[in-house]
Amino acid sequence: MSGPEQNNDGALIVDRLQEIRERIAMRLSRPELQHPAVSTPSLDDLRDTHAQAANLADLVGKLNPRPPGVFNELIQAGKRTLARALDWALRPQRDFNREVVAFLSRVTEALAETNRNVLVLAEALQNAGVVHKALGEEMDAALNRICERYDAQLSGVREQIKLQKWALEGAMTRQGDALQNRTFELLAELQDTMWKAIEAASGNLREEIRVLRQRVAAQARVAAPESPAQAIALTSATATPAGIDYFQIERHFRGTEEEIRERQKFYVPYFQGRRNVLDIACGRGEFLELMRHAGVNARGVDLDADMVGRCLEKSLTVTQADVFDFLKNVPDASLDGIFCAQFVEHLNAEGYIRLLTACGEKLAAGSVLAVETQNPECLAIFSQSFYLDPTHVKPIPPALLRVLLTEAGFDRITTHYLSLASAGLPVLPELSSPAVNGEAIDRWNAEIRRFNETFFGGMDYALIGYRAAKRRS
Repeated sequence: MSGPEQNNDGALIVDRLQEIRERIAMRLSRPELQHPAVSTPSLDDLRDTHAQAANLADLVGKLNPRPPGVFNELIQAGKRTLARALDWALRPQRDFNREVVAFLSRVTEALAETNRNVLVLAEALQNAGVVHKALGEEMDAALNRICERYDAQLSGVREQIKLQKWALEGAMTRQGDALQNRTFELLAELQDTMWKAIEAASGNLREEIRVLRQRVAAQARVAAPESPAQAIALTSATATPAGIDYFQIERHFRGTEEEIRERQKFYVPYFQGRRNVLDIACGRGEFLELMRHAGVNARGVDLDADMVGRCLEKSLTVTQADVFDFLKNVPDASLDGIFCAQFVEHLNAEGYIRLLTACGEKLAAGSVLAVETQNPECLAIFSQSFYLDPTHVKPIPPALLRVLLTEAGFDRITTHYLSLASAGLPVLPELSSPAVNGEAIDRWNAEIRRFNETFFGGMDYALIGYRAAKRRS
């Protein structure tokens, strides 16, 4: 397991143990169960009321006692006679009174039984409270012991994590310093080697361009090549070698027509509003379709019959011809836009110099020229694309092509890098580590970004220039 993963696991363990510790503390702070006080009401008042009601019920229809004597005996005899006479009216009252007394007797008995049950229940609750308190005390003691063990284990885990972190940071610091020093050494060696190569190659660059231009101009003044060898040198890359189905090569390796149209939408704003545009080596006609959609009058030229046939299927204006033969019949300064994508790398040096010179002659002042080709500054093309096409001669550095455009009479030249290799290929990653000095990391990452941009940048580049109003002599 790597160092960062160990640190993450240790942090998770510490957090988990802390969470358990807090949950146990919450359990220990729970409120103690309170039992309500139980009281039983007294039934003495109810019994007294019952006795009084029973006495009163017995007195209904009975005579009050009087002292002895003749007069009182006569009065008592009259009362008895009257009581017997009213017995029919008093009998329901006596029955009612007896039932009320019986009801009160039963209520008293029921309440007495309820009191006894309440006392039994209160005693049971009291016993349960004692048991609950004892269990709570035991649980509290057990939880306290668990918390103590967790605290001890948590301290141990934190100490182990701290020691491992120190060891890991020390190892990363040493490795980072060693890697940084070695990387700076390699970059310095690479930079020295590159500058020496550039200085060695650039010394005679302008002289070679001048000589090549003189040779092209001398050949252009001649009606026909002086020999078959010269004809092959100039135009060999404009024709497809025998036995090669170039239409299938482009279909397999360059991309679908939809993909190419999407990439070439980048050029539409530069040609918007133009009246007479030529697409050199138009291929399957993706750029011509974009021009038609933009309302721009455009035509194409290509030597491959399959490519021309595909353009005609889409009702595009296209001519099957050698590019140089076609340009001979185009009047000078009659075009206001030329587009040439993925063609100059098929020509040798004399061929693409002659092509750029011809474009300068056929374009009117202020007209635009867009030339797209593969970028040799991007190392990825040598393993991914350039050698997949057997008709490629050699890649052309952007600096060289820019100089040639200037020599051909173009100004306001801009360079655009397209199809980033870093979008689909692995590049050197940037570093991010708290164990390495921040300033050193920034310097390292700046060099890494510069390296990736230089050697894994655009797999293609485009030069876009405008025909100068005053032609160079």
